[in-house]
Amino acid sequence: MKPTFLLTVLSLCLFPVFLRAEALPDAWERQVLAACLILEAADQGEAGMQAVAAVIRNRSGGDASKFIAVVKKPYAFSALNASTVKGKDKQSFAPLVSRASKDINWSKALSIVDALYSGELSDNTFGADHYSRKDELPSWSHGMRATTVIGDHLFFKSP
Repeated sequence: MKPTFLLTVLSLCLFPVFLRAEALPDAWERQVLAACLILEAADQGEAGMQAVAAVIRNRSGGDASKFIAVVKKPYAFSALNASTVKGKDKQSFAPLVSRASKDINWSKALSIVDALYSGELSDNTFGADHYSRKDELPSWSHGMRATTVIGDHLFFKSP
């Protein structure tokens, strides 16, 4: 075999590995996203946490480099409001990460975050980019299409 052929094959095999490595969050971002899943939906089970992760992906347009910005946006996730309105620095999220990391679902939430970044997470919300408790109908949901109900949450897709 020619050396150029071997190099080509090797580079094609390694190329996806390099792409995935760029999309991975740092350890702190991974924990902040997992905390969001726990605090928003741990009581909704694994499907509920996966749904919150899908909403994060849908709000980012599928761009993994924007996942953390979506989570840190003020008022985007009510369980994080105390931190997102204070600031976006590491220190403001530390109490939330500390509290969430004690939850029994912590390792599952971290696995869901990993699946989100690797592109392996399926969208059980059917493209939803918002959600609320199903016993509420917030004013921001008017004009949006309801996509599914998971646990106590009703999911919506923006027009």
